[in-house]
Amino acid sequence: MVSVVKKKCPQTPIVLYINGNGGLLERMKGTGVDVIGLDRTVDMADGRKRLGSDISIQGNVDPAYLFSPLPALEDEIKRVVQCAGTKGHILNLGQRVLVGTPEEAVAHFFNVARSLKFDTKSGHPIWWLET
Repeated sequence: MVSVVKKKCPQTPIVLYINGNGGLLERMKGTGVDVIGLDRTVDMADGRKRLGSDISIQGNVDPAYLFSPLPALEDEIKRVVQCAGTKGHILNLGQRVLVGTPEEAVAHFFNVARSLKFDTKSGHPIWWLET
């Protein structure tokens, strides 16, 4: 199916997500998709290590972090982005925003994500570089 879609729409990236995919990552990579969505239970560093740096990944800040103090939420966002490595990464919340989540925490998630900048030479987040 992937090859059929790629023939018809070669510029359209294909994302594959399977709930509970921790045991399937290596097989998912063999499908030829452009992006693999990591299940919320897969640690970003482990997922990147298992998939390698030649494929983009999507994943995940645990939505429970939205109940943390904002500096802890920011640290977790940065940790996830750093663990995703220098190849493409789509940052998101695992699963959903939980009922009762403070709205200011959701806003903070998006503000931090939008504020991240990358060194185009190294591919690393600028906030991660030693100055």
